[in-house]
Amino acid sequence: MLQKLLLVILLLFGAHCCAFAQEGKLKKGKERLKTTKSTRSTGKRTTTTRSNRSNRNRFGDDISNPFARIIWSIAAHTFYGVAIESVFEKNGRMHDAEISNYSYKTPNYGNFIYTDSTNYNITRLDITNTFVRENKNLYGNNFGVNFRFLKRFALDLEYLYLTEKVQNHHESFSLYSALLKYHRVRTQRFDAWFGLGIMHVGSDVDKSGFGMGLGAELFVVKPISIDFCHKWTNINQEEVYKTKLLLKYHIKNYQILSGYEHFKIGVSKIATFSVGVGASF
Repeated sequence: MLQKLLLVILLLFGAHCCAFAQEGKLKKGKERLKTTKSTRSTGKRTTTTRSNRSNRNRFGDDISNPFARIIWSIAAHTFYGVAIESVFEKNGRMHDAEISNYSYKTPNYGNFIYTDSTNYNITRLDITNTFVRENKNLYGNNFGVNFRFLKRFALDLEYLYLTEKVQNHHESFSLYSALLKYHRVRTQRFDAWFGLGIMHVGSDVDKSGFGMGLGAELFVVKPISIDFCHKWTNINQEEVYKTKLLLKYHIKNYQILSGYEHFKIGVSKIATFSVGVGASF
């Protein structure tokens, strides 16, 4: 009798695991993103509203206080120096760094070049396309366009499409992102940026969220560079992000890309091998 009971339990557990596996990562992730979490009661909202009013009143009192004004001024200048540019950098070479024609046009510089009369661009367009694959059933494509302008800024647009085959059924997922990037570090061998914008989950989720990102590229030695990027948003209090770490091989204004890309869609995590190409114009 006990053996039969154990057999029934094992069969039920196996059926449950099989059904869970058959659902697929994309479907589970999308279902979680479509679920709205209600975490605040009416009483909590009332308390929060009163607290916010009180905080605003205190903030107004602080601004009228001379000592508080000095503290706020120091904090604002410190934030500007850390995020944008410090007073010590204004006389440095990075202050006037230009956008290079393309990376490794000569062996001593990557995306940026210190003031030069011929080898820089006012704007530059970078295009990349990578094929990503976790297994034979889950794979996709990541297409990106990066428009650099005004020496320090870039408009970054990306479209990620994933498809998964589960029990002869195909599930898909799409993620759009648009970020305005500021290149905080602009040396000839290393550059780093942060960005703000919007990210939108398509497919049958159709929801948008505030997007953030950061990234960097290290130019090791011609023709090799290492590119890192992380972008994330929040949809219905669930994380959605994509991270990539790619090795680039530069051939004039073209690149061959290969490395690792990781995606999180709600509760689903997807780790993929990535290979692709890029070009700069």
